Amino acid sequence: MAAESVSELERLTRKFRPPLIAFFSRRVASLAEAEDMTQEVFVRLMRTQANIEETSAAYIFRIAANLVTDRARHDLVRRHFSDAVRSEGGAGIDPLDPFRIASARESISVLWAAIQALPEPTQQIFILYRVEDIPKQTIADNFGFHLRTVDKHISRALVFITRRMRLQP
Repeated sequence: MAAESVSELERLTRKFRPPLIAFFSRRVASLAEAEDMTQEVFVRLMRTQANIEETSAAYIFRIAANLVTDRARHDLVRRHFSDAVRSEGGAGIDPLDPFRIASARESISVLWAAIQALPEPTQQIFILYRVEDIPKQTIADNFGFHLRTVDKHISRALVFITRRMRLQP
């Protein structure tokens, strides 16, 4: 960028910065946002191939109006997305949060390891009851146990798994 275009950009900045901030302040929520958008106008001016010396006020304010329109579209898209997430029952929770995904995978692996560490009949009974949702009486009949024995196996499994899950960081 030539030195004379830099000085011309400085002149335009001094001349149009206050009116642009006033323009944006009436259209956005905060002064900081108005400042950012004013800066963006000058960045876009620098990127154009047009001669900066011949830049008119109408052209500068057209860029500003386009920025306001772009910001409104962007905000609308974000609002629609957040409304969709809230309507799905995940209010305030980003479903694609990498930390949540990694944490959930780790918890599942710890849970599965705890289930695998259970003694054989207790493990089978627990999986049939908690995972397969088979009634206790059906499990008792198939194993030839009393209903109270099935209850004891399930209780032991829950205590064992809970202790294992608490030991993990």
